[in-house]
Amino acid sequence: MAMHHRWTLHVERFAGFESADVALKPLTLFVGENGSGKGMMASLLWGVLALGWELFPSRPGVSRAYMDCVEALRRCRAQGRREDAGEGGVALDERETRLFIEWFNELLSMGKEWLVRQVFGTSVPSIGDLRVVGYSRATPLSLVFGADEDVRQRSGCEHRLHFAIHADEGDDLYRMVCHVTWKLVLGEIAAPFDASDVAPSVGGEPVFLPASRAGLMVAFRPLVGDAPGNVDPGLERSGQFALPVARFLQALSFTPDHQQGALYFDTALWLESHLLEGEIRQVPVGDLAAYRYRPAGVDGVELAMCHSPSRVVELAALVHFLKRQPSPRMLFIEEPEAHLHPQAQRAMARALVRLANAGLPVVATTHGDTLFQQINNLLQLHGHPERASLCEELGYTPGETLDPSALSVHAFWRKNAGSAVQALQVSPYGVAAETFNQPLASLTREIYRLQAELGG
Repeated sequence: MAMHHRWTLHVERFAGFESADVALKPLTLFVGENGSGKGMMASLLWGVLALGWELFPSRPGVSRAYMDCVEALRRCRAQGRREDAGEGGVALDERETRLFIEWFNELLSMGKEWLVRQVFGTSVPSIGDLRVVGYSRATPLSLVFGADEDVRQRSGCEHRLHFAIHADEGDDLYRMVCHVTWKLVLGEIAAPFDASDVAPSVGGEPVFLPASRAGLMVAFRPLVGDAPGNVDPGLERSGQFALPVARFLQALSFTPDHQQGALYFDTALWLESHLLEGEIRQVPVGDLAAYRYRPAGVDGVELAMCHSPSRVVELAALVHFLKRQPSPRMLFIEEPEAHLHPQAQRAMARALVRLANAGLPVVATTHGDTLFQQINNLLQLHGHPERASLCEELGYTPGETLDPSALSVHAFWRKNAGSAVQALQVSPYGVAAETFNQPLASLTREIYRLQAELGG
């Protein structure tokens, strides 16, 4: 499923950031030195997607922002009764779309401190401002009003929402406002919204792979214990782990090993073939899952994670989640280059681009200059006049080139006692990242200096 909308998360006075703007695109990269806040910002963005539905109140509101949405829906419904509205429905214009974004921002403003506590626990400072800005949509969202059976049959359309023409006022209208708001802001990157209730349906929550995932893969069973009750729901509310890590442990513990219907199964197989040189298997051990590595070409051998190569342990969770069904709607991954040789980092960069092009938006934090340069190469290749011949010569597929409009890169650095972030310019020629270029240039100068002294 493609990502049909774009928006930027605006944050103020949070965890050392005075002000920050993070633009979300199919591939979003956070680059910068250690301790500059990349992981904090990624976790906050994940929290908006994973917990945003909990910000919706249980009953209709009375605020001006909410009532503006109600009036917009009433106008659309009145227009939708006309015969000339047709199958395409009534498209929300920019002004009407903005009304629903403003109401979502009102909910974010009221619930921002609660959301931060849920994601990070009580040790994280409060947050000054949190809102969605710079919203745009490639295709306007259309509202179609029809019979109940038509609503049930067509509820999965990417650019249309179907509602019953005779929906009553009050709770029914409130659910419609919630559904439209969710579809506009988070529709294709978070769990599908259930129009019959103010909550998303099960499945599809953004997957977060933390930087410590290799250690967690080895130790998650001792961490969560031997009983499901230790991880659902107590673990995520105990404060022992940040919520993204707790959800990661839960997913490891209970994710079913269903391979049929997984949207990104082919990429999982590609990773197993090109990086793991073997297969990741989930096996039941008591009430919790366990994971094994089966090396290719070695009959009858299965290794526990604690005995597997580091690259295998690092990538096991990613491969497994890509195989699962239902598939995730967004992927957050910290340090995808961890434990990988430079050649393997290049393959990992190709996998991330493959996923973004296949419809799975990716947010990645990285220190990997090799991984970053490989993404730059794929970006330059996309618009190259000799693209087809170069893809064949260099061994790339068309799905591994990257459109510059699909990439967002943000540089993080430490500033005084806090952190700062800046969007980097993305062009058809690549992205210049000082955080990588400066230390490499310094190292090169040092090499030349040492060689000069040795007469080299």
